[in-house]
Amino acid sequence: MTVFLTVVNGLRWMSMWDMWVLVAVCGALTYWRFGGEWFAAGAVWAQVGKSWVNTYELVEIKFSVDGLNRVLRLKDSSGQQIYSFRLRNMQANPRMWDLVYNGILHSVASGNCEVTPKARKVLMLPAGLGE
Repeated sequence: MTVFLTVVNGLRWMSMWDMWVLVAVCGALTYWRFGGEWFAAGAVWAQVGKSWVNTYELVEIKFSVDGLNRVLRLKDSSGQQIYSFRLRNMQANPRMWDLVYNGILHSVASGNCEVTPKARKVLMLPAGLGE
């Protein structure tokens, strides 16, 4: 945005207070929409911010609602936890979600993973899996 303003107006825009307000509002909106949560996933792990879990060694999967977000609370056998795993953000990236979901299915099928009924329904886990 600042490059655009500089190309259109030269450096004059820097002395206009209303342009600074516009830049600040656009920056805040961009951060609110895109910068709130960092997540990644690999073949056997998922990470949100600095928290990570081994998705093939999950021992607890709970579903919760955090504000307007549907979230999973994941815990693995070594005690690592992700407290707020936002489903909408992860499912928006199908390749990443496939990695995480496969790990979840493996953990549930092992029989060593406690899954709440609501989490089972939201994740659409096959009937009888891990029971």
